[in-house]
Amino acid sequence: MQSNKLSQLIGELYRHAHQADGWMAFFAMLETEIPSRSTTLMFEEIQTHSTDIVLSRHLADHELQVYGEHYVHTDVWAEVMADLPLFQFHSNEAVPDRQFLASEFYADYTKPLDIRYACGAYIENPKIGQAFRVTIQRGHQHKPFSRDELATLNLFVPHLQNALAIYKRNIALESLQSGFDSITSIMDCAAYLLRSDASIVSQNELAEQLLRQDIACVSAGKLSFRPHKLRNTIEQLINNLQKFTDNRSRSCRNYARTKQYQISVEPHLLPCLIPGEQELGILLQIKSNDANIHIDLVGLEVLYDLTTTEANVTRLLCKGLVVKEIAGTMGVKESTVRSHLKAVYAKLGVRSQPELLSTVMTSLARAKMT
Repeated sequence: MQSNKLSQLIGELYRHAHQADGWMAFFAMLETEIPSRSTTLMFEEIQTHSTDIVLSRHLADHELQVYGEHYVHTDVWAEVMADLPLFQFHSNEAVPDRQFLASEFYADYTKPLDIRYACGAYIENPKIGQAFRVTIQRGHQHKPFSRDELATLNLFVPHLQNALAIYKRNIALESLQSGFDSITSIMDCAAYLLRSDASIVSQNELAEQLLRQDIACVSAGKLSFRPHKLRNTIEQLINNLQKFTDNRSRSCRNYARTKQYQISVEPHLLPCLIPGEQELGILLQIKSNDANIHIDLVGLEVLYDLTTTEANVTRLLCKGLVVKEIAGTMGVKESTVRSHLKAVYAKLGVRSQPELLSTVMTSLARAKMT
C-alpha cells in the first residue's frame, strides 16, 4: 500500500474514531485496499466465550446473533488465535486447512455466509480475560491473506488501539451523561442516585430542595434524613434491597410509605468513565403525600380485574391512607376494608400491604399513570 494511501486511512480512522459511523467508513476504505467480504470489531469475554459485536460491515444482525449464541463455541479459528502473539494480524491458516474445512464452524456458519478465509488481531489483551478483536473475512472467490497484506494491516494495529480508546471513552461519556440525565429528568419526586454506602452521585432539583429545607442532610459525604421515621424507613428499604440484589437479582423495586412520604428504592447502574467497570448503585425516590396522587380507578379495574370498590380501596392505600382512614373515607367498617384487601391480595398474588404497594406502584410507573 502506498504511503499516501496509508496516511489517508490512518487520518480517516482518527478523524471519526469517536463515532461508529467513522469506524464503518474506515473499514469500507480498508476493504477497497485489502479486498474482503466483511469486517467486524468484536468484544470477547475469554473465559465464558461470550461475545458482543461492536461494529460489523456486511453481516446481518441475525447472523451475528447466532454466532454470539452458539458458533462462538465452535470457532476453531478464534480458539487458535487466542494463543498467537498479540497485537498483530494472523490469518486462519494458523489452523490446518483440513481441520478448518471439517469443522462444524465452517460447515454450518462460515460456508453458508461465503466466508472462507479470515485474518484478525487482538488489539486488547485477551490474557486479562477480556479483549477486542478485529476480524476481516474473505469469500471463496478470494485467496488467503498474503504476508504482505498482513504486514500492511499490522501497521494499523497501534492506531486501532488508540482509536479504540477514543471510541470507548466517547461511549463512556455518553453513558455518563445518560446516567445523570435519567435522574435530573425525574420531575414528580425527589430523586437521589446513591452508591451502596449512601454517598450521593447525582440528584434532581426536588432532591436539592429537601437538602435546603434540612429534611435531608449530608454527613461525611453520605445522605441521611432528619425525620426519624423517614430515615429509618429508607435505611430499611436500602438494606432489604441490597440483600435481595446480592442474593437473587439486580432488577427489583421496593416501596414503603410514611405518613408524609411515599418512598421507593431500586438498583441503578452508576455512570462510569471506564467501560466494563459498571458499579451497581441505588435510585432513591421520595414523593410527598401532599402532592395529590391521581390514580385512575378504571385503570386499576382493567389492569388487575378488580371491582370498583376493590380498586377504590387500592387507590386510597396507594395515596397513603391506613385501613382505619380508608374505612372512614368510604363510610364502611374496617373489617369490610380488610375483606376487600384480602380479595385484592388474591387477585394480585401478594400477601401484604407493602407487596401490594410495590406491585401496583411499579405497574403504574411503567404505565405512566400518576
